Amino acid sequence: MKPTATSAVAAALLAGCWCTALAQTAESGAAPQVQISRADAAPAYKLAPHEFDTYARPYLLDNGIVIHFFQRRRQFFTQMYNEAPVELFPQEPGKFSTAQGAKVEFMEEGDTIAVTHLDRIPYTGLVPVSPDRVYIASR
Repeated sequence: MKPTATSAVAAALLAGCWCTALAQTAESGAAPQVQISRADAAPAYKLAPHEFDTYARPYLLDNGIVIHFFQRRRQFFTQMYNEAPVELFPQEPGKFSTAQGAKVEFMEEGDTIAVTHLDRIPYTGLVPVSPDRVYIASR
């Protein structure tokens, strides 16, 4: 049984051999029929053990909303009162983002935080949340 160019490309892509897949496509002249999209699940920055401990606590934002930060195993979360937790992804020391595009920056060893796009974190409370404002909290 002779493998087709498409099956060779798919096998090479699944094996992580991007160069082989491209070379086989060029040689055969066939365009791959399967489009594989790889999402980078790894965070941009890896926290040291206990690095998140200085941030794991509730903060009172300048608009009166309390936002909590906590860790479960090697995952980091934020949560507003009685809402679903949202996973935080480390970007660099003290900077995190959510899959929805909210950004959190911890400054002064966690004593001050800035939250951008707070509207992208689930919240059904009475206090309105503006999408174009940076919210600040200090301890």
